[in-house]
Amino acid sequence: MADFLRELIRPAAELLVADVCLVGLPLDFGTVLEGGRGGAAHGPNAIRAELRRYHKTYNLEHNTDLRRLRIADAGNLPLRAARHADNHETIATELARLLVQYPRVVVLGGSHDGSYSSVRGLHAATGSQPLGGINLDAHADVKDRPGLLSSGTPFGKLLREGLVVGARFTEIGLHSNLNTQADSSFLRQQQAHVVPLALLQAEGMPAHMGRALARATAAGPAFVSFDIDCCAQAYAPGVSAPSADGLTPRQATEAAWLAGSTAGVRLFEVMELNPLFDRDQQTARLAATVVAAYLTGVAAALVR
Repeated sequence: MADFLRELIRPAAELLVADVCLVGLPLDFGTVLEGGRGGAAHGPNAIRAELRRYHKTYNLEHNTDLRRLRIADAGNLPLRAARHADNHETIATELARLLVQYPRVVVLGGSHDGSYSSVRGLHAATGSQPLGGINLDAHADVKDRPGLLSSGTPFGKLLREGLVVGARFTEIGLHSNLNTQADSSFLRQQQAHVVPLALLQAEGMPAHMGRALARATAAGPAFVSFDIDCCAQAYAPGVSAPSADGLTPRQATEAAWLAGSTAGVRLFEVMELNPLFDRDQQTARLAATVVAAYLTGVAAALVR
């Protein structure tokens, strides 16, 4: 009997058919371009270590047995090319391949610019139809910087290029003084939805996440990207751009479970863990807990 999640995870080469596939993006150049702290390239391995160390195959809160889950791990993508653009082409190509093979992929990051190409991979794998999505983040990451692919630009690029539909895209948890008026205006022009941190804290995660998921998946496949810096620094010190205010671990796991239990969410990401600034693996453990909550949602959906 498998009691630990680590007993369910197998190399992708040994598990060609699975319910979920993990893949790491050891990338941080895009964060450095934005003036953030380097080190997120070490995030994938730190998340894996905590996921394997503690988490069990039974979830008490949801009375869910995860032992029937088949979890493949494709390892970390080789993102060592001298040209930043070449690494992004690798991400897009490999994510498309994995998303053709597996029904759901969990990305372990890694700087948030990786989301631009992981979502491109989802777009290619699902017939190049426009996508819906959710970004849980302190920052909107919609800056307009032609020719620059940084951690501050992925969702702006995806919206401007028509890969993501504004009406099916929601930004959740944006902080009050970490986003520009231009970002807000652009999101309104795109008919995207914004749930500021203050509103989320006043009204709770389930209602807002539920509505966002319904919009995202209403007309086809969707992604959910969770930037760990949307959590308060007291809970998540090891991130590229920490903030004093933010989500609690409870809100983070609520969001992840809802994403996992929603049909149509084919891509789930946990981004911007920076182990170089972590404290006793605190942030890595939170990131792994978010992944475990997502997997619990997937397992719950399989038995419905």
